[in-house]
Amino acid sequence: GASMVVRRVLTSSWPAIAVTAVGVLTVLHKFGVSSETLGIYLVYLLVGIAVPGVFTWRLLLRSLHRDDEAPTWFEDLSLGTIFGFGLQLPFYLVGLMLGVTELAFLPVVLVVVLSLTPFGRSVWRLPTRSLDARASWAIGGVILYGMAWLSWNALFRRPLGLPPHRTTNLDETFHHALVSELSNRFPAEIPYLLGTRLDYHWFVHAQIATARVTTGIDTVVFLRFLIPALGLVLAVVGLGAVAHRLTGRPLAAVVAPGLLVAGAFHMMGADYPADLFTEPFLSSRFTWSPSQVYGVFMSMPVLMLLLEVLRPDRRPGRLHWVTLGLSLLALAGAKATFLPVFLCGALGAWGIHLLARRRVSVDLTILTGLLLAATLFAQFVLFGGQGGGLAFRPFQSTRYALASQGIEVTDGSVAAMSAAMLVGWLLYGSGAVGLVRHRPRLDPRVTWALTAIPAGIVVPFLLYRSGLSQFWFERATAELVVLLSAWGLTYLLPKPLTVSRAALLAVAGTALGTGAYLVAEEMAAREDNGRFATLGSVLLTVAVPVAVVLAFFLARGALAPTRWRGRPPVLLAVVALLGLCLQNPIATGHLALTEPFPDKVAKVELFAKGGAEAARYVESRSDADDVLATNIHCRQPDETRCDNRNFWLAAHSERRIVVEGWGYNAVTNAQHKPDTGNPFLPMPYPERLRINDAVFTEPSEENLRRLVESYGVSWLVVGKDYPVDLATLNRQDDLLSKEFANKNYVVYEVLISG
Repeated sequence: GASMVVRRVLTSSWPAIAVTAVGVLTVLHKFGVSSETLGIYLVYLLVGIAVPGVFTWRLLLRSLHRDDEAPTWFEDLSLGTIFGFGLQLPFYLVGLMLGVTELAFLPVVLVVVLSLTPFGRSVWRLPTRSLDARASWAIGGVILYGMAWLSWNALFRRPLGLPPHRTTNLDETFHHALVSELSNRFPAEIPYLLGTRLDYHWFVHAQIATARVTTGIDTVVFLRFLIPALGLVLAVVGLGAVAHRLTGRPLAAVVAPGLLVAGAFHMMGADYPADLFTEPFLSSRFTWSPSQVYGVFMSMPVLMLLLEVLRPDRRPGRLHWVTLGLSLLALAGAKATFLPVFLCGALGAWGIHLLARRRVSVDLTILTGLLLAATLFAQFVLFGGQGGGLAFRPFQSTRYALASQGIEVTDGSVAAMSAAMLVGWLLYGSGAVGLVRHRPRLDPRVTWALTAIPAGIVVPFLLYRSGLSQFWFERATAELVVLLSAWGLTYLLPKPLTVSRAALLAVAGTALGTGAYLVAEEMAAREDNGRFATLGSVLLTVAVPVAVVLAFFLARGALAPTRWRGRPPVLLAVVALLGLCLQNPIATGHLALTEPFPDKVAKVELFAKGGAEAARYVESRSDADDVLATNIHCRQPDETRCDNRNFWLAAHSERRIVVEGWGYNAVTNAQHKPDTGNPFLPMPYPERLRINDAVFTEPSEENLRRLVESYGVSWLVVGKDYPVDLATLNRQDDLLSKEFANKNYVVYEVLISG
């Protein structure tokens, strides 16, 4: 009866899902995202993304539902929803090019129509298994911890009420500019430097543009709140689904994302800014880089399918390869660092198989070919063959890390910091020890991951780029490290794992993490080095895990098997090492309980007040293809060195500009010099800059006509604090119409055409 239905619901995963959803939405609402905005976006996600994505995912992988290893509904829902983002994007882009953005909803229309047919209903009725409700609660706990971390460390710094000319991170205006471009035009280009190829990983900006055009939600809401929260949730559930599919155990679905969210180990103290060099997932960089957020969760379907086609116990079907190919295309423009890492893993696994078996693996050959094709497509079609300014500079990353902490750069300190980085990046992979004893040595899934991980981790030690972009390769390996760790741990843990034994192991690991945190804090207090690391704390980061391992082997040797005593199992050492990685959550919890919530927002003035109003005036009265010219180039008008990262006018006006700034693109980065940071590189088109600026500093009909004929300019946006002859400009009544003015800006419409 009704009581049985209620009992089934209460013992299912639905209560955990409801509590987690309420928690996430409450956090977002607390920081100013309205209930109406949240409701609209949830409907958009459900209707526009999840429904067509899950249906297509189940349709393409229906063969997985026909045996005892059928997916759980959790797997279909999480990975299918992620797949839906890649499914929708090309329809939006084609629609934007044709001027019919409603085309983005064609997939859901097709799915609804198909669902009315017997064939479509059969797809929805494919059998799935349920997920252990305890795992659902634990996964929800991981998500809620992640939201608490984001609240404490990131979200409060970016309130929605912040005036447009103030922000906490200039990169937001860059991402905003790309979203504006992809909201109005396709094919797209760099909007703040006319005619420059869009060589960035822009899929996330197109995705935000799709949602923005469809829902009317402001771009800033997406960049500051919705994308970080969505990325956290989908990364956790996506990785959990991959781990569950790989191992068949709900425990792995919790451990893998839990380790990823917990973060990298270090002994530098709670105030150390770990996001620069060690933190693989949750960090301030997580909220600054929507492409990384998007790339992480878009890699999950690829990861699941890649491991599925490499299963040694059965051959993949044709549709598995088709789905993998589609997922790779969706990942190709999400983040440039994942595909090269995955490709190196495939090449390594292919070579190892050939050497060991004396024959070529067909599946590894197909996989390598697919990954190579996707990587080349991304590199040469999407990114134009540019290398992003990466240069071969061995251990420059380590030297930078030392210098940033005020530690003297010597051979010894470089070695110590390099070791500390490796420990931080790899310690949470300790559970992989279980694979050594329990998996066949040549399981292609293991050899692929064990080749891909070093390929990504070696990049920061060999290559360097202004802005520390080389560390994104290391971050691309983090999901593989925790996945192997969770997989290996399932072989070390007893079956079944009782609640009491699990609690005992959890308490032991937490105790180790708490001890590490207390020692690190005590050392930081004694050294009185503020937010900086010291050589002592760097060495301690390496020494503590080594000491744990040595203590285990000493105990194992001392407690040799006798009639009364047995050797400590390897599981204890693994739990101790993974427990050390819990010091980040412990530190966060301690700070939350002992210190008031931070309420100060670091306000950086990117441009003078009134700029956004001037830009929006142009946007409201111009066509999407109109071109602007401006005298605003450097971030600040009084800079001794011109910082070329000026993007706000393109962001708020949503129009292309002859030249605003010229940072963050391959043409500028190609001029890179070892002693000059990319933000201070000169304008790559000096003649264009001369023609543009002549209109403002030496206004005349001749100069204006040259600018209009060369670049098709329709509007001028003048910053009064930058070089300009306003008096002469105002006298050009037959050439310019003054349309808008405030204390700091003037807008003119150009009355002549080229």
